[in-house]
Amino acid sequence: MKKTRNIKKPDIRIDMTPMVDVIMLLLTFFMLTATFRAAESEAIQVALPQSVYSDPDNKMRESNVMTILLTKEGNIYLDVDNYKIRETIFKDPLAIGLYRPSDTTGNSLKSITTVGDKEVKRPIVGMSKAAFEKTLDDLKKALRNVTNDAKAEFQVVVKGDRDTEYGVVEDLMNSLHESNNKIFSLVTMIKAEKKD
Repeated sequence: MKKTRNIKKPDIRIDMTPMVDVIMLLLTFFMLTATFRAAESEAIQVALPQSVYSDPDNKMRESNVMTILLTKEGNIYLDVDNYKIRETIFKDPLAIGLYRPSDTTGNSLKSITTVGDKEVKRPIVGMSKAAFEKTLDDLKKALRNVTNDAKAEFQVVVKGDRDTEYGVVEDLMNSLHESNNKIFSLVTMIKAEKKD
């Protein structure tokens, strides 16, 4: 019988240091180059109406988007995606504008912390009708200053609750028209087609 010798095999060790370095570099790169959006306040609930048709050519842009929320109570919330513009107009990079057509005073609403029964995590700036229309103009001017483009325009996106009164929508459209925002998109939920 043959005698076998025990040959000790060397341990195989994989050095993970270079891989950790690469992962950290990638993580740092993506953190520095990513654009962060301020979270839309979940406290502002809007039940979108349903529609059958959608325009496939009308896609929402990644930047320079002005979002207007119409609640069933008739409140109009105004938000833009660029924090520099929000800071210029609302004096706070996270602020949301609020126009209540029923409120003629337009008092500052920075003390509001709840909408309905939910907590709002972003400051709210109240506006009168004149201040709302001026803000729409100022937002356009601020966008042009920030982007250094004299022809820059917001894509205006209106998300209206299906139970909003028609008069509130009409007032909003008139305000948009007076501030030369004549092109805007109404957001709806597409009805699913029933298959037979």
